[in-house]
Amino acid sequence: MKGSNGAKSTAGEIYGLIKERVIDGAFAAGMRLTEDGLALEFGTSRTPVREAMRLLVSDGFLHFKPNSGTFVRHWTVDELRDIFDLRLLLESEISNLAATHITAEEVAELQQIQDEIESQGLDMSEENLTRISALNREFHRLIGQASRNSRLVGMLTNAIEVPIVQRTFRRYGSPQLQRSFHHHRELIDAFSAHDGMWARSVMHCHINSARQAMIRDTQ
Repeated sequence: MKGSNGAKSTAGEIYGLIKERVIDGAFAAGMRLTEDGLALEFGTSRTPVREAMRLLVSDGFLHFKPNSGTFVRHWTVDELRDIFDLRLLLESEISNLAATHITAEEVAELQQIQDEIESQGLDMSEENLTRISALNREFHRLIGQASRNSRLVGMLTNAIEVPIVQRTFRRYGSPQLQRSFHHHRELIDAFSAHDGMWARSVMHCHINSARQAMIRDTQ
């Protein structure tokens, strides 16, 4: 039993490592992944790698093709539209609820995160965009927490963990990145005022802006 639990733990760790590399683009869309290659890279046996890959296929991060292998999933334009349409509905409503329930401490935390996001200005280097992407996920996670609605947040998590959505900043130029910064600052103002309609409106614009950037560059 102990060995079984250890294998599951290793599979879970490998799942997280592969998932993060898919999200940050280290494993690019269409890239073929093999059990042997991943086992060698992570210094483990093929068994936990096989289990991790099976779960990643089930969760939509990888795609299995019979007689070909397992590949990092490629998302079509129609799939992206569906994903962002879902985000528009869910995240706008979550922001509305967050404006009602958010605490002063949570507003201060959002301000701190945004200060960190903007700390290197409009530096468009890969290193800075990776840093911003992680902070952006934390910014949106905190808004979800402030909504006090775990059901909506759970539904949203399935949408925002899509790898190509997480890499939105890599599709931005300086004007789009600056606009994103402004949206975050205005969201903080709306939360400080506990104005749900304002927060909903800003978040709708924020997500729609990202939606247009992603679809434009994918077509």
